[in-house]
Amino acid sequence: MMSLSAEDHWIHWWCNPWQWAHSQWHDRFANARGLSVSDCDALMASRHGVFLQSLGIDPAQPPAPAEPVLRWLALTPSQREQALSLAQCICFSRNESDGPDGQWCWGLTKALRPGVWLEFEHEDARLLLGAWLGPQYWSRLRLEWPPNEVPDTPGKAPENKLQALWQAIMWRVTAA
Repeated sequence: MMSLSAEDHWIHWWCNPWQWAHSQWHDRFANARGLSVSDCDALMASRHGVFLQSLGIDPAQPPAPAEPVLRWLALTPSQREQALSLAQCICFSRNESDGPDGQWCWGLTKALRPGVWLEFEHEDARLLLGAWLGPQYWSRLRLEWPPNEVPDTPGKAPENKLQALWQAIMWRVTAA
């Protein structure tokens, strides 16, 4: 199979998130329509907008790709998981964690001081990711996780803090 360019990957992610949506979204959609998931897979090959519309997402043309979103989409699933774990440790741990990343995370915690600027009701790094990437991408991005696991809107935080946090995390997970 031919690999996709970053822009092609972006367009596929934006227009047809079914491929990347968590399996519970597939099950929910299939059950609501009385179809099997395999029938839905076949349907999504040509009717991408049906899934989006069922979620209240406008199946609009994709905007110009944003660099942070392209970088996130280029990560492997294990790198994404590592990135979220690092963000969780940096922003929501109360003390230095053990393990190979513990000291690195604690250094960033001390430098960024997230306890001063974070005002989240839920201590969830995915909301920080949504705040960094932007609300215009959140409706599709949140499909990576099971329904009702993350809110419909991302968190909010100072842009400069989010940039510093996620630039460091992206460097860490891609440097290996």
